[in-house]
Amino acid sequence: MKTKVLSGFLLFFLSLFLVSFSDPYAIKRISDANFRYEFFTTDKKVKVKDNKIYFWFKGGTIHNAQSGIAGALLDDKFVKMYHNNQLAEQGQFDEGLKVGLWKTWHSNGIIESTQKWKKGIKCGEYFRYNSNGDLVETGKYSQDLKTGKWVDLEKKDTLVYKKGILLSKPQKISKSQEYKLKEEQEKLDKSRKEAKELEIIQDSNTLNSYKEATKQREKAEKEKLEREKKAEKDKKAAEKASQPKKDSKVKSFFKNLFSKKK
Repeated sequence: MKTKVLSGFLLFFLSLFLVSFSDPYAIKRISDANFRYEFFTTDKKVKVKDNKIYFWFKGGTIHNAQSGIAGALLDDKFVKMYHNNQLAEQGQFDEGLKVGLWKTWHSNGIIESTQKWKKGIKCGEYFRYNSNGDLVETGKYSQDLKTGKWVDLEKKDTLVYKKGILLSKPQKISKSQEYKLKEEQEKLDKSRKEAKELEIIQDSNTLNSYKEATKQREKAEKEKLEREKKAEKDKKAAEKASQPKKDSKVKSFFKNLFSKKK
């Protein structure tokens, strides 16, 4: 009997496991030696486009390839985490292609990079930071190719690109560029400080609300207890008042004495 029950439970959990990996609309959760992943997939068939990197899920692993697919395409929200639950990467897929703003983080929680994507193509400004949160590289992509000035603050030089082609040798950062990058860093530091202050305020407000709720709950419980005690007291008083009064022993003695004489 116990063997049958155990077998039933094993079959139940196995079916849940298989459903989670077969249902394209259910969230998938996998892990490897370095990271844990949470994502969704779609079984929609798409026409593969050249020069775009597609991401798909098959055999318990995420794969990617340029101009090709061989599994369930990643779709919607995507999260990659370190095993200590710290975010490592976050973004969104649309039928196997990266879209919108993608961010990566160092293992200590400091932002590492930000990059916008449009249907699997890099576009817009790119920022990279070191593990201390200092901006170390910035540039811009157009149609997946580097364009314009790319500034490397670690090497303290500037490269100029046009459609992915390097136009000039490294140049020293000008004072105006250095000033602009300093402003960007100050804005970043300010936003971090404001976010930290907001977090402290929110924690304080949450704590105060918990304390107030506890205080109100204790007050309500005390009032309820007092009402119950008063109700019990009134009940006993009413019961006592409704009972016939007993004669005292002296009164009972004389009453019995006179009744015998008669």
